Amino acid sequence: MTKLNNLEDKYWSGLEKIVIFGFGRQGKKMYPTLNRDFDIVAIVDNSSEKQGKQVDGHTILSFDQAEDFLHQYKIIVTTSQYYYQMIREQLYSVGLTENIDFVMYQQFVTEWYYKYRNKINVLKTDISLTTLCTLNCENCMQFLPYWEKGRRKENSLEEIKENVDIYFKCVDYLLDLDIVGGEPFLYSDLRKFIIYIGEKYRGRIGYVGFITNGMIVPEDDILELLKEYSMDVSISDYSEDIDYKHKIDQICEKLEKYKISYMRNKHIDWFDFGFPKNRYLYEGEDAVRHMQCCNSIEHILDDKKLFYCGLEWSAQKGGLFPIEEKAYVDLEKMVSGEVERKAILEMIMANIEGGYMEFCKVCGGFGIDNNNRVETAKQLKKA
Repeated sequence: MTKLNNLEDKYWSGLEKIVIFGFGRQGKKMYPTLNRDFDIVAIVDNSSEKQGKQVDGHTILSFDQAEDFLHQYKIIVTTSQYYYQMIREQLYSVGLTENIDFVMYQQFVTEWYYKYRNKINVLKTDISLTTLCTLNCENCMQFLPYWEKGRRKENSLEEIKENVDIYFKCVDYLLDLDIVGGEPFLYSDLRKFIIYIGEKYRGRIGYVGFITNGMIVPEDDILELLKEYSMDVSISDYSEDIDYKHKIDQICEKLEKYKISYMRNKHIDWFDFGFPKNRYLYEGEDAVRHMQCCNSIEHILDDKKLFYCGLEWSAQKGGLFPIEEKAYVDLEKMVSGEVERKAILEMIMANIEGGYMEFCKVCGGFGIDNNNRVETAKQLKKA
């Protein structure tokens, strides 16, 4: 069985012109690669704040403005799973059909390039430089305050290099590389890491971005390197909850000075994952549906393995949850020929034995079936 069979040749082979629907965080990340490989006829977004703005000569259109020509082109929906549900209904309402007239970008990137370019293109992969952080959030999505003592540390530069090298022996192109922590700007070998990625692999990665809480202002030499290698910064701004707005303003000022593209993300909804304190309980078919709803794209590279879910990786790494082999693909086995490279794509599309990870049974996830939210950036006292 495979999940790489949604796009039929009669509709999708020879694709040249597309419409992008969605130009938020995901759309902006996908744009450079899609713009490189296709003729983007139009960009559509439901946000009135984005409509009318220019992107490389394209005026972002509303759904109503684009409706007359949407039947003429294939539509790639570049939003989260949450917003995709609404957009799908919009497109259904004008007689368009999923996987014939439009498709979610995750399916498209994974399947289209494999079938029609013979490429293993991965939508998104995260690398954690360190699990040390400047904050101690009660509802941290990596559960860092609850990790077993002694497990939180920096990853050595040599270990990270080995992971990246083996990854690109298996993967042809990565559309979105997020550098995470903890707090990645705490990393002691940050300069060497940036140069390594920039010199050796920048041409095989679409978007590279550092995800920071904005509490550390990078030194000028780091900013010079980010500019040189076209690496972005995504700031999770918690200054309405924690008193450090001056730091956020300072980092934004310096990023603008160096002409580094950045996103300042405010009013961030934090999901209630339940784990580890108040675990959910999904069983059987409920667990299968729950994993499908979550549809995680938070894949993480560590220990020469690519893990499907960053939440589960973190729970395992912190000693909070048992390791399960179906939660990752072993890249060493792939390089040796024991496992086909296609296994990466199947895992990314959640083609998992039994239909769910064991961790899905206890985690609330990112999906539309999780309507529970928790207080953003609530701090615990550090021990």
